[in-house]
Amino acid sequence: MISNWRRGIMEFILLSDPDKCTGCRICESGCSLIKEKIANPSFSRVKVVKFEEKGIDFPVLCFHCEDPPCMNVCPVGAVVREGKAVIINDERCIGCKLCVIACPFGSISVRGNRPIKCDLCGGDPFCATICPTHAIFFGEEFKSGSEKRIELVKRFLSGERVV
Repeated sequence: MISNWRRGIMEFILLSDPDKCTGCRICESGCSLIKEKIANPSFSRVKVVKFEEKGIDFPVLCFHCEDPPCMNVCPVGAVVREGKAVIINDERCIGCKLCVIACPFGSISVRGNRPIKCDLCGGDPFCATICPTHAIFFGEEFKSGSEKRIELVKRFLSGERVV
């Protein structure tokens, strides 16, 4: 259950800063350890993408979109919003993987026969807690979370410095 989303008068969202990412992948190992009880980056809900030609790494996170494509395509209503988080209800999920296909950011992966994605760790994202460079952080939301992150990704991919 997601709770305590309102901290004072500000809303918080999970963000990443590719300029601070060193590619250590501690976030991936920590996430998989917390969620799957094994330190295996392939089971992580956060993925670090390496752009060799630019010499940078980029933490890819679930955007918890305001109008989530993953939620819109789920035929059984297994993808739901709890607070700010968009989560997958494992009990309702039938394993069709339409949510994986619908996510334009590749933030949903599959483990076994079930899709897995970030659930914001109940409002205290572990990846943000353990990131040694603060490349992943739980920050203030000034405009819609998905708009801000999409803008950041577009700027980054165009080669523009994001900070």
